[in-house]
Amino acid sequence: MEPDTGTRGETGSADGTGGKARHFVVLVALWVLIVATLLILLAQGVRQTDEHQVFRWGLQGLYVAILVWYLARTGPPLARLPKIPSLMLKRWRAGPWIPVVFVALLFLFVVGSSDGADIALLLTIPGTLWVLIAWWRKIRLGLIVQGLALAAIAFLAGLEFYQRGFVSEIAYFLLAGMTAPMYVAGVLLVERTRVGAVRLPSGIGNALKGFLWGCLLFVPMGLFNAADGSPGSGFEWVNQWWMTPVLPFFSGVAEETLWRLLLLPLCYLLLRPAFPKHPALPLVAAVLFSAIAFGLGHGYNLDRLLTTGLMYGLAIATVFARRDYEHAVGAHYMVNFIPWVMVFLAN
Repeated sequence: MEPDTGTRGETGSADGTGGKARHFVVLVALWVLIVATLLILLAQGVRQTDEHQVFRWGLQGLYVAILVWYLARTGPPLARLPKIPSLMLKRWRAGPWIPVVFVALLFLFVVGSSDGADIALLLTIPGTLWVLIAWWRKIRLGLIVQGLALAAIAFLAGLEFYQRGFVSEIAYFLLAGMTAPMYVAGVLLVERTRVGAVRLPSGIGNALKGFLWGCLLFVPMGLFNAADGSPGSGFEWVNQWWMTPVLPFFSGVAEETLWRLLLLPLCYLLLRPAFPKHPALPLVAAVLFSAIAFGLGHGYNLDRLLTTGLMYGLAIATVFARRDYEHAVGAHYMVNFIPWVMVFLAN
């Protein structure tokens, strides 16, 4: 293993190279310890017995905290994030705060209503159209081709879910169908805000490297997910070897394009003008918004908020914000890949 600090060639931490190396050593040591521990627990059948749950949650919380700390300390310096002018009523002093109020109200709605995450998801559609129309001159043919390729991957990977009734028709066609335009809009947002990065436009090899690093960082999270019994029951049809590497690409590509590549920098874009001297505030807010909406979008209950949102979602959102889209896709992929392997072996 070797540390990877993104694609922009910037100094990642005020500590310098020595500080980054120390952070990486701490992360690797914890990674090895947790992987070994979880493999032992899985071998003992914890997936069926649900034993040591409090211990596993504590260990998972520790890994998420160390991972977020490592990413925050080794990512690109926040001082390089560009200032963004007010998007509304530019001559009014209160203009920059109008989007802040909108995002705050939407966040309260997401947390306070069982329909909040679904409404936030639907609002990404006009948000996507707004970005594409506003910056249509910056759209390149290469981005369109890449978006269509990712949409095809999402469609094919999710086809088994759809045909067997484990994903609704609306969810399947909405998530996969919007992948292409959301990818293009997301890349434009990243180029404008410099929050996160996207490797794919610079080459498939570079994108694959980021994807594999994301997979590696999230091996412990995939093991935690498997130990918790994910993806549940009713998947006896997962009995072909090719299903285990293919199925995770549906959520890995479609959901990361939605919740991370599009929503996170869009939220940052709306918040940034109100905090011209403090880029960390809108960035943290955007990461939390993405994580919590992602968690509650999987189910409106406390468990989804705490685990899917504040553990998995927060970790993946931080990976995107401090690394890139490909890291996030790889992270999400690995979180689901290991449980699918367990299901296949059980079947």
